[in-house]
Parts: sequence; structure tokens; C-alpha cells
Amino acid sequence: MFTKSKRVNIVITFVLLFIAGIPVWWNTTTTYRSNVDFTEINEYYNPKDNITQTKWPLFKQLFNQVGPIQHDIEVKTATEYSLSFTLLNSDPSDIIPKWDFPYLSNKYIQPFIDQISDIANFTVQSKISHYATLLKSPLYDSKENSYYIPSAFLSEYINPNEWQLDTPSTNQPTLNFIIYIPKTTQSPLYIRSNQNSNSFLIPQWGGIIIHNVNNKNKNNGPIDLTNELEDQMISFKYQLKELLGINNENNKSSNKNNDKRDKKYLEKDIVLSNDEIDSTIKRYTAENINVSISTLYSLSSLIESLPNMLVLDNIRDQVKVAIESLGRAHQCLEQLDYNCALQASKQSLSSSESAFFDKNMLSQLYFPDEHKYAVYTPLFVPVCFPIIAGIFQEFKHYRNKKLNK
Repeated sequence: MFTKSKRVNIVITFVLLFIAGIPVWWNTTTTYRSNVDFTEINEYYNPKDNITQTKWPLFKQLFNQVGPIQHDIEVKTATEYSLSFTLLNSDPSDIIPKWDFPYLSNKYIQPFIDQISDIANFTVQSKISHYATLLKSPLYDSKENSYYIPSAFLSEYINPNEWQLDTPSTNQPTLNFIIYIPKTTQSPLYIRSNQNSNSFLIPQWGGIIIHNVNNKNKNNGPIDLTNELEDQMISFKYQLKELLGINNENNKSSNKNNDKRDKKYLEKDIVLSNDEIDSTIKRYTAENINVSISTLYSLSSLIESLPNMLVLDNIRDQVKVAIESLGRAHQCLEQLDYNCALQASKQSLSSSESAFFDKNMLSQLYFPDEHKYAVYTPLFVPVCFPIIAGIFQEFKHYRNKKLNK
């Protein structure tokens, strides 16, 4: 039997260890949350009535100047785009095509990219793929001895997802441009609306051009299509302009019959006018700023609504850089330096999206207090029960001893 003093010491020891263990457990299980300052964003943006506050007033003027930005066709704004060009051959037993893509790109695509390189970084890649078939056979026109796909039912015949294009895995938008060579038994192939066409645009995805190869002199060697594909590269240039939201008064419908246009005229039109470049810079500056502010406000609401979400110091730093970049963009607008404002808005967009999509934050989104209690209650209850029972017994023993006196 333990003496009274030993029993009391044992109970006190357990109680002290339990009390000391509570803060240790609390600190080791508490999610770290860096102090992220969203004061300037909350001052600027009011989500209830969507009214811009006095903070950064020139942003509202820029938004009004640019007007509403629709993304029915245009790809979302980003700091980097990947352009993928594919020569897609339906049946290599009919033809084995080849092309000098560096030549075509340097002549038609690269000059355009160089003019708009300020709005984003562009990476260009190309490849040749085989064995790409239509979802179902096209219709035959006996009068013209050709095949056609009704423009209203394109999705029933062509689905790029079935072609396994092996596009690069990236967080940045990828725009796909495909030259499709149909089988000899389905050629010539056209897209029929009011008149035959060879190209169409897929909103926010890219463009597809059907190229019919006249392969009467069939041979076993590869056929160089470089010269034949120059018109198609011009059409791709117009499709890229439309996907990026760059206005061109001379060509409002780049996906309609570009192959029928005069080639010399199109070659002159490769170069963007200064007005088009200025308009594009303002548009992307406005959209970058708008997306950055919306992203930062969403991040602020997310952190506030999920108290158990991990918020590391790098999130705080990225938010700080994004807000500072917004302030720098506003200073550039005050000086009417739109190129400076564009670069600052790109930095803000990159930092805000990096903070919002940080992988360390997302891993803790669904770990609320209820889960913590469910995990630790079975561990603490067995420990607490003997301590409480010991305290109760000592209190009872002390009370009985006092009554006996």
C-alpha cells in the first residue's frame, strides 16, 4: 500500500503532466498561419455591390476604357502561353507528310509573336502525328465529287480529344493548331455552310484546318508539304489573333474562309498596327489587374473561412508582391506608361495565382476541428479517466479522514 503522501504525489504528478501536455499538444497540432495582409484589397473591392472604392481609382477608368472582356472565344489571360502546331495525318498508307516548320514559323508566326511578346511569353512546339480518324464518315456530294461535313454538326465528326495529341502538361493555357490531312477515300473534304471552307475555330482551345493533298503520283517516300501549307499558317495567324482577343477591323471572322483570301494581302496584314498593339496592351493590363484583384480577394475570403488551412510565409510574401505590383501598375497608369503598367500587372497576376494555387495550402483545406477532436478524443479519454478517478478517490479519502476526526 502506498502511503498518503505517495498517493498524493502520484496524483499531482499525473495532473501536472496532463496540464503541461495540453499546450504542447495544442502547439504541435495547430496549423501554422502566417499573417497575410489583405487590407488594401479589402479597401478596394466591395463584393456586395461590386463598387470600386477610392483605392487605385485609375483602375476603374482603365476598365471603362477597355470595356467588358468576354471569354466566349478568347483564351483566359496568362503570363505564358504554349502554342502547339500539329500536322495530323489520317492514314500514313496514303501519304507520309513532312514540313519545314521552323521555316513556316519564322516567316508567319514568329513575327506576330515578336510584336505581342510584351503581353506574355510564348513557347512554340510542333509535331507530326498519324492515324487520326473522324468520329464518323463524312457525307458525299456526287455533283462536286467531294466529301463534306455540315458546319452545324462539326462536333459529331471531329473531336480533338480523341486524337491523343499529347499536349504538354502545364498550368499555362495551351493553344492547339492542327492541319488535318484526310484519307484519300474521303478527299477532297470540306466544311459546308454557305460555301465550302477548310478551317474552323474552337473557342479557348485552338483552330483546325483541313488540308486536301493531291497525291496522284503516289510513292513510298515522304512528301514535303511546306509550300502548300503557307496559306494555312496565315489562317493560323488569324485564329491566334482571335483567340488572344486582338481586334482587327480588316478581319472580323478569322475562322471563315481564310484560305480563300488573297495571299499577298494577308502577308502584308501579318504586321499589327500600332493601334492594335496599344489596344492589346491596355486590354491585357486591365484583365491582368482585374484577375489579380479578384484572385487576391478570393484568397482572403478562403483564408478567413477556413481557420485550419495552412498559410506559410511564402504565401504572405507572394501576396505582398502581388499587392505591391498593383500599386506599381497604378503609378504607371498615372504616368500614362502602359508598357510599365502591363509588366507590373503580369507580376501581380503571377504572384496572386501562385499564392492561390499553392500546393501546401490546398493539402489542409479539409481538416476542420471536428476531425481533430475525432482523432484525439479516443487518446485523451483513457488518460483522463484514471487521473479524474485518482483525484476523486483522494478527495473522498481526505473527506472521510476529516469526518473521523
